[in-house]
Amino acid sequence: MRFWLILSEKEQYLTEGIGAFLYNRPDMAQILEKRGPIEKGPKGWPINPFGAAAIAVFILIIALLILIPIVSQKLKKAPFVNGKLSAPQAGELVKSKTLPIKLDLDNPSKVAKVQFWAKTYAENKWEIIGEDSDSPFELEWQIPESYRNKSVAITANVFLRNGQVVKDPGGWREGIIILNQ
Repeated sequence: MRFWLILSEKEQYLTEGIGAFLYNRPDMAQILEKRGPIEKGPKGWPINPFGAAAIAVFILIIALLILIPIVSQKLKKAPFVNGKLSAPQAGELVKSKTLPIKLDLDNPSKVAKVQFWAKTYAENKWEIIGEDSDSPFELEWQIPESYRNKSVAITANVFLRNGQVVKDPGGWREGIIILNQ
């Protein structure tokens, strides 16, 4: 037994989705779905060509913003110079007026010069304390008064013959305590 309901056009619109299934009205499936001025056609919702073009342009712009820096970036090879600060040792107590600093490099023929740097932890400001352009790369640092009775850190920057700079190739030496003599 079938029941037929007589619905107004508004009621038909509201019950279209489930109404055709629930009320088993063959003509309900033929009522077109409408959202604002746009009607759903037999093949589905229409595609707005301007909206589709705007989305395509947006995706293209995002892709270019991501890809251009990656593609245009020149992949620089990391300079092949490894080193290690062999003197002074971390935590060393220095009671003299000079501090010997030595940087051992695995490929010194590529090096133009080495700059040695120091900082006190109180001021936290790196300063150049000397440089050496001959292997072995060593410095006898005459410790100024401003560094006495303080804990310091030492590092080196290596300047290669091809113009590249390798910063801190052997890391820092930290906690070197310079006492006043």
